[in-house]
Parts: sequence; C-alpha cells; structure tokens
Amino acid sequence: MEGMAEYLSLGPNHILTQSWVRDASLNGNLPTIEQMTFRPDLFFPYRYGEALWEYVGKRWGDDVIGEIMNAVPNVGIERAFKRELGLSLEELSDEWREAMQVKHLPQIANLDRARKFAEPLLNSRKSGGFSELFIAPAFSNDGKYIAFISQGSFLRGEVFPDLWLGDGETGKRIKRLVKSVLNPDFEELRLLYSQSSFSPDGRQLAFTAQKEGKDVLYLMDVRRRKVSQTFDKFPLDVVMSPAFSPDGKQLVFQGYNDGINNLYTVDIATGALRQLTSDKFAEMQPQWSPDGTTIVFATDRSPESDLDLLKFDKWKIATLDLATSRIDLLPNQAGLNLNPMWAPDGKSVAFVSDRSDIQNIFLYDFETKEHYQLTNVIGAVSAITEHSPAITWARGADRLAFTYYEKGDYTIWSVANPRRLKGKPYRDPVPTVVASASGAQPAAPDSAQRSAAADMLRAIQLAERTADTAKVGERQVSLYRSTTGLRESADVPSSAERSGNAPISVAQILDSASLALPDTTKFRTYDYKPGLQPEYISRPSIGYAQDNFGRGIFGGTAIVLGDMLGNNRLALAGQVNGRLSEAYFYGAYTNLASRLQYTTGISQTPYFFLNGFSEQPYGDGSNRTIQTLEIARFMFRQGFAIAMRPSNRFTRFEYGINANSVSRSVAFVKRGLDYSLGYATDFITDSVSNLGSLTYVSPYAAYVSDNTLFGYTGPISGRRFRFQVEPSIGGLRWTEYAADYRRYVPILFNFLTFAVRGQSSLAIGKDEAAVSRKYIGRPDFVRGYDREQFLSQACGGLVNDTSACSATELLGTRVAFANIEMRFPLVRRFDLGLLPISLPPVDGLVFYDAGVAWSAGQSVSFRRPDGYNQDQQRYPLRSYGAGIRLNLFGFALVRWDYAIPLDRPEKKGYWMWTLGQSF
Repeated sequence: MEGMAEYLSLGPNHILTQSWVRDASLNGNLPTIEQMTFRPDLFFPYRYGEALWEYVGKRWGDDVIGEIMNAVPNVGIERAFKRELGLSLEELSDEWREAMQVKHLPQIANLDRARKFAEPLLNSRKSGGFSELFIAPAFSNDGKYIAFISQGSFLRGEVFPDLWLGDGETGKRIKRLVKSVLNPDFEELRLLYSQSSFSPDGRQLAFTAQKEGKDVLYLMDVRRRKVSQTFDKFPLDVVMSPAFSPDGKQLVFQGYNDGINNLYTVDIATGALRQLTSDKFAEMQPQWSPDGTTIVFATDRSPESDLDLLKFDKWKIATLDLATSRIDLLPNQAGLNLNPMWAPDGKSVAFVSDRSDIQNIFLYDFETKEHYQLTNVIGAVSAITEHSPAITWARGADRLAFTYYEKGDYTIWSVANPRRLKGKPYRDPVPTVVASASGAQPAAPDSAQRSAAADMLRAIQLAERTADTAKVGERQVSLYRSTTGLRESADVPSSAERSGNAPISVAQILDSASLALPDTTKFRTYDYKPGLQPEYISRPSIGYAQDNFGRGIFGGTAIVLGDMLGNNRLALAGQVNGRLSEAYFYGAYTNLASRLQYTTGISQTPYFFLNGFSEQPYGDGSNRTIQTLEIARFMFRQGFAIAMRPSNRFTRFEYGINANSVSRSVAFVKRGLDYSLGYATDFITDSVSNLGSLTYVSPYAAYVSDNTLFGYTGPISGRRFRFQVEPSIGGLRWTEYAADYRRYVPILFNFLTFAVRGQSSLAIGKDEAAVSRKYIGRPDFVRGYDREQFLSQACGGLVNDTSACSATELLGTRVAFANIEMRFPLVRRFDLGLLPISLPPVDGLVFYDAGVAWSAGQSVSFRRPDGYNQDQQRYPLRSYGAGIRLNLFGFALVRWDYAIPLDRPEKKGYWMWTLGQSF
C-alpha cells in the first residue's frame, strides 16, 4: 500500500498530511483503501496512505506493520491484515475514516475559511482552466499583475503546469508566458520549490526552468513575451527562487553546487556571480529588503542543529546583512517556517509557519520583536509540498496573495493591508501532559541513557577498529543501528537492546539525536565496478523435427544482462532451425553511462525465398513427374555500431555504421509426384550453387525529435520526426534518404485528435534495385492494397494484363506516402456488471491514405495517366475508411480497419485485423 514510505520516513503527526485529512474529513471525501488502490487519480494514496499507516501504528503499534509485510507473501494482503489486526480491509477503512472525523471535525469550530478575511483572486471560475491548481504566485510591485503556475484549457491541450500572467486585481488570465514540459527550452519550471519575481518597474519577470538537464535563470520581457536575457553559465547544478533587488540591477537566488545549498547574487548587466553564504546549512527563498541592505531567507541553521550527528532543526527565518555578511535568526521560531516576504516599509516580515499545527501566515515585527498570527485557516496556506512557496506581497499596493488548500484545490486569494490582521502577539500553546493508560509514570532516563551511551561508545570504537582492520585484511564490516546505538551486524545484541520491554516505534527510530554516527573517514571506499547479472531470460526451447525437406534440430533462447546502475547491458539471442551454419544470432553491448550513448554488436540472419518450380514427366508414359524447387538463400551478416547524443529531452543526433556481408546460394530440391496415386516422395537436395557474396559498408547520420504525448491507443499531442542519410559503399553502391514527419493536433484534448504523417524513403544509386525494394501495401502504410490487390478478379482484366492492378505497383526503390486520421474515443471505461473487471479503452478513427512506389526510370504523376503501364509509370494509390483501436490492458494494441481503395476498378472495401501501434 502506498504511503508507507512517507510514514516511515516522516513519522507521525506530519502537519501537511493532517491538513489533507482534515480537509477530506470536513468535505466527506475521505477515501477507502479500495478507492486509494483503484482510483489514485482521485485519491492521492501517498498522503492518505500515510495517514492510514499512522493510524495503524498508533492503534496497534508500529511493529505490527512489519508483521503485516511478513505475512503478505504467505497469505495475501486481505488475510494478512485480518490476521494481524483482526479487521478486514473494508472494516479498517471504516474505522480509520471514523477516527479521523472524530479527531479533526471538532477543531473546525475554531478555524476560519479564507473568505472570512480575504478575496478570491485566482480560481477556475474567475481565471479559466480545467483544474483548481494555482500555485507559486508572484505579484508585480504595483499589484496590477500576478504571475502564477497553472494549467489552462483542457480542450486546447494545456494540461501541463505552465507559467501564466494574470490581472492582479480581477484574476483574469491574460496570457501564457511559458509553455513547459513539451518545450525543450523550458523542460520543467521547478514548480515545487521556486517562484518567479517581477522587476521593480514590472517589465521583466525572472524565473528558472530546466534546459538540457540543467537549471537556467531567465529574464522575460512580459509585454512582448520574449526571453530578454539568459543566465546558463553558472557553475551550479540547481538555481531556484530568484528575486529582484530594489534598484532592479541584481538578482538574489538559491543555488546548489555539489549538493551544497547557498545564496548567490548576479549582476544583470555584467553577469557577475557573487556567493553570499558558504556553509553546509541550507538556505532557500531569499527576498531583498526595500532598502536593499538586507536579505531575508529560510534556513535550517539553528543552535539545535548538529551536522556531526546529522541532526537538523526545522526551517527558520533568518536575515543576512549584505555589508557585514552577518546572519541572524528571528527569535522564538517554533515549527516549520518558510517563504518570507518583506512588508512595504521593511519593518516586518510575513512568512508561512505550521507552529499552530496548521500552515498559516505569520508576521514578525522587527521593532517589537514579536510574532503575530495573521490567519487561522481550516485548510492550509500551502502549495503541493510544505516547502513550496505560497505567498507574495505587492509592496507598492500593500496587497498579499497566498495559495490556499481547501476541498482538494489550490487557489490563490488576496488580502489588502494584511498587517491589519495582527492581533495579540503569538504565544506557543502550553503542552498538555497526558498520563499513560496504565497510570504508570514515565521511566527515569538516567540508567537507560547511561547504558545506551556505553553501548554507543563501544559500537563507535568497534566501528573505528574494524574499519582500520579492513584496510589491512580487506574484510568488509556491516554495522546495525539499534535503539541503543551501533553494533557490528554479526554481534549478539547488547543487554540494553535485549532487555527493552517497549516495542520499537517509528518515532524512536527517527529520533536519532542520541545515536552517534560512525566516523566516515575510517570507511574504505571502492570504485564502482559494473558486474553483469541476468535481467531477462526467455524460455529456452530445443527439439528435433522431420518433414518433407529433411530432418534436424531446432531451438533458441535470449538473455539480457545488465549492471546495477543500468549503465551497461549485454543482449544475446540465438536460434537454430536445421543447420548451425544457418542459425540466427544476435549479440550487442550497450553503454548508457554518459550523455553519448552507444551500442555495438554483430548479427546473422538467413533468408529463404522460393524462386520458382518446374515439373518434368518421367518419360515412361505414366502420370508421374519430377518436381524441382529452386530455393534462394541469402545469409545476412552484420557488424554494427550506433551512437546517439541527446541535445535536450526531445531531440538527439544519431550516428552509426553497418558493415554488411550478404552470401547468396541457390539450392535445387527435387521430389517425385504420382498424381494417379496421390503420392509424393521426400525432397532431396539435388545441387547447391554458390553465387558468391557481396560486402558493403553503410555509415549513417540522423536527426531525431519526439515530444509526443500518448493516450490509451496512440499519440494525442505533439510531433515527431526523423531525417536520415545512409550511403553504402563497397560491393554495392547507393544512398538511402529517409524523411518521416508526424504531427498530432489536439482539437479537443484526449477526445478529438487530428493526426497526420508524411514519410518517404528514396534509394538513389547504381545498385539501388539490388537490395532496396520497398513495399507500401502494408496496413500501417497505405491501407486497402495488401490482400485484394493480388486477386485480378477484384481488379478486372487478365492476370498478364499490366493495365490491371497488381502487387508490382506497390513495390519500388523509392516510396512516399501520407496518412491523415481523425481519432476519437469510443469506450473509456466500461465495467462488466457483476464481474470485477472492466473493458479496456477503445478508440475509433476515420482515415485517408495515399502513397506511391517507383524506381529509377519510371515516371510519377499525380493522376493515373492514359494508357497506364505500371512498368514505366506510377501514380499515388489512395484509400479511405474507418478503424477501431483496442488496448488489451497494456499488453498489445489490436487494430481493425475497414478500407476502401480508390484506385481499383471495383473500389471494393474490406476489413483487416493487425497488431501494433498506430503511427
């Protein structure tokens, strides 16, 4: 069940999760376990699942979670819960939901909805859009404009969170500033932890986005919607949360270098970078004071933090004096404190804090040195995570906007003169002491602590000693961290560890302040050495067979080996069907360790063709004949190397070379036939003629791009293309030119898609006809010409009449074809009555195809010419029809098409079944 990792890593009483559960309790939307499992799109299982596991841990003890997990492989999920908890999953869901309502509903009487003190600014009703996702607000200084991240119109395919500009007073959506996800220049907007910033004059907007795997700082001219400046040369891995200085000449932001987070400024005119902080503590969400002398930010530095023990206090608000580099923490900061924003006069700072057990807006006054709680909301002043930016303050207009979570939605509200909400100075509530159920007082910690300290010291000394020994004797040591400290895994648990009566809890494990860490300088480090292990093995087959052509063994298998990081992969496959000399073989090594990825390998593939047959009578006057079959064998052997280098998430360059050897032979196989008796002898190989071999080398280069978005049965948005050149030199000489462009336009996103494809492959050179004949009659190229085309009765004329249609006009060394489809859903979800299964998605389409195949020396015209001769002339063959696409639960895609060919005399339609994706 989802949510377990969140509970085990975050522990109980996670405030953001409690906000979700409280909101769902109030709105009657708490999910069952079944709903979390089967509808994760509606009920986020990571949050609700975390709350469910916390309930299980508090009621039955956290150790029961391990017992459930141990029981699942043996008895299944349902019986494991029943055995350990005494409740079915349905009963557990009911009791959990009831407990959450009892816990959270009484609190609501003392909480406020946002409408009590604020006005709605950005939501789907006022601002448009198909979802209530409005996050990362950023006011312009005068409050007339607001930048935010949101989704747009579903019907126009604006389904990804993009950067938008809105009216700061009415909330009307003005225009989309940045299209992300499918845009190679803005692959990701860092929407979870960053927000944009307006220049003081409101003309420029600073924001960060990921490009080619690296964060880039952009400045955009808001009116023209054009990027005016790009900062992409910083020696930083991550750049987030830019904020303009009051004079508009500098930007302050947070940056990561080698995993260390610090604050930086950049001079906009010169691009000069200055590092403001240099320590191992983290800093985020900086903001410049109105007078330009101080920067306020959030940090995890604190007197309670101890880097040696990896003990970090919760985030707090701090100030940095730019003249002296002095950092001061605001006093009396309980809970998690983030996203500071200066007041217009610079005398106070607003920020988000969960010290009231709900994320609310607080204010710190530098003159009175007091904290004030400005909001006391039912939901939460929060975006997607507890660390996401949620507030912005327009200094020139003295208006504050915040992201508010309620009813599962993220909307943005605004408050004029937010300091008017100040009440009395905030005081942390007095903690309530609750007696244990047994009435016993908590045990005195002195003796237990002394015992734990002794065991901890012994474990540390042991770790240092064994680490030193490992350098000499090459012995690897494993350490186990128990509730009392560290010990070598092979050692017997200490007396304190064994004598503990209380079961271990998640809270105890997470509270590691008293557990010292081993000295990492004593650890032995090793370079990573990739070792290949089986990742996939097909079921081997082997056998012996006999038929009219003879006898022999058959069999085959395939295996794929890979290393732990997935950087190295070796694939081997082989199949024998008669002779070892005619075996199929494939072997390839792939390296994905760097941006330049490559594959190299060898292969052998035999092909057999029936060139023709003849019959000759015995000459004795009987009804017996000798039948001779002429079988051509082509043995393709290839060595290849392919390399590709992506330029961004969607586009790449490919380079490769193929060394090809084609050996040719003809076998004459004979048998006797007696038509009177209906008898035939076995085939006997009469002779084999070796026709020699051809060797040629084919280097190629290709430019490829693909940013398509797939639906249930095929692409529904985006475009893809491939342009390739492949010359061949050696025994055969020709050049292959290939172009393939496809476009998918969402007229009504995920409901009506216009798909178009244009593709051509041209072989040009003196040997183009030797090995480069192509066939356009496939059902995924031009439909309607792959079966009836072979029957002259369907075309009219005689078999040897070249004016009648035949398969020949579908063949050529050069082909070009185009397809147009209009795709729409027929079935999205259909439950089969009492049966606990659903039909898979089904899409429908109408199509129009056109294509032509020709070779050197043949003329091509757009219409069928008078006196048409397919040996000298070619023209496009066209068809239209309708089809259905059925997704078989992700295992395969079934295609049914009914095609009506337009360039056949009778124009008779027929249907066909095929497997595979649509273009």
